[in-house]
Amino acid sequence: MTVEFAALRAVPGFRRALALALAFSGFLAISYLGLKDLQTTTLTDARSALSSGAISGLVVIVYAAATAGGEVARGGLALALIARPDRRAAVTDRLGAYALAGAGLALGGALMAAVLTYALLGFGGADLPGAGDLLARVLGTVVYGALMGAAGAALGLAARSAAPPVVAILAVLLFLEPLFAGLSDPIARWGPGGAAGALTASATEDLPPAWAGALALAAYAALAALVAHALTARRDVP
Repeated sequence: MTVEFAALRAVPGFRRALALALAFSGFLAISYLGLKDLQTTTLTDARSALSSGAISGLVVIVYAAATAGGEVARGGLALALIARPDRRAAVTDRLGAYALAGAGLALGGALMAAVLTYALLGFGGADLPGAGDLLARVLGTVVYGALMGAAGAALGLAARSAAPPVVAILAVLLFLEPLFAGLSDPIARWGPGGAAGALTASATEDLPPAWAGALALAAYAALAALVAHALTARRDVP
């Protein structure tokens, strides 16, 4: 897993994903706070801005699915199996590496949101979120990024290509889940979006506690990992 993680960090795709995580988190934080009349910012808005790093989770899952799926499509998994013909270990190593990469990307997004939130509010003379607010959101975002990294990589390995899992992920997270969440309270609370909102404190709705959101997301990631393991074990690897 250490070798896999080092390889991930060495390619431009990881740096591009980090740049996107930083940019999206910073843009979202500024959109919550604005750049003028900062002294009128409420503590609720300040906390929402502090949670902006959660958008990194979307970057992570798309990056992991595209990168892991592209690796299989290019024959990278087959080359790895020549040196170590253990498919379960190969998949596990990749999922662990992408979980670490996701945690790193999410940490970058969380820190960007935190720096902008405290800098802008401090300059504007507004009330600042407490240390507890900061710690909960940073830790929640990092855990969220790790789970999204593992889930995205599992979907990419299962699909064995880059485009299909990315399209499916975006369709579910951006269109289908919000649609059905508006129709069903269980989906709104326990779907990927609701669970992420609970874990990262990025939503103000009545959601489960953070630990419950983490368990729900871990269950989704574990299911995706089981599918990736099963499909990799039974079919030919290009």
